[in-house]
Amino acid sequence: MSLDREIIEEINDGRVYLEKISENDTPFLYNSLKNEEIVKYMSLNPLPSLNHAKKLIKRHKMYWEKYEQFNYIIKLKDRTTFRPIGSTSVWNIDWGNNRAEIGIWIIPSLWGEGFGTRAIKLVKIISFMHLKLNRLEAHIVTINKRSLQLFLKGGFKKEGLLKEYLNLDGVYFDVFLFAFLNSEF
Repeated sequence: MSLDREIIEEINDGRVYLEKISENDTPFLYNSLKNEEIVKYMSLNPLPSLNHAKKLIKRHKMYWEKYEQFNYIIKLKDRTTFRPIGSTSVWNIDWGNNRAEIGIWIIPSLWGEGFGTRAIKLVKIISFMHLKLNRLEAHIVTINKRSLQLFLKGGFKKEGLLKEYLNLDGVYFDVFLFAFLNSEF
């Protein structure tokens, strides 16, 4: 990784905060990722136990230390308190070509409130200003209407269709490829 890149552990817009994932996030991660509504279109089964959440965070920390993936908890500021509402990541990083993927989820009770859009803006700042990436991609299952709307609202452009790209529980799903370029930032 080039020395002019800067790894950001925390960033905010005054209301939405992204913070590097930590062991303190274990209960939130477990309670969220055991929810089938959240993991429905992810390559992840619902977490069966708190121990699985601990192992997941341990893997995320290892990826962070190797500069392979950066996972954040999305927190919402309510007056003087911060509460976790989701997670986002910059992952599948290809440093040679300066590109990566973005992943994001928000707890269902806050779907449609605009917090995902705000988090995506912060991820773009991390990706383009600090990590010096050229391209940020999102792979979205074609029937995941909320995610499609989120990335369109976040300025991503649909570039193509990947037929039978994702296998979820033995069923292959088509996936749209969305991208946002540094030159559009």
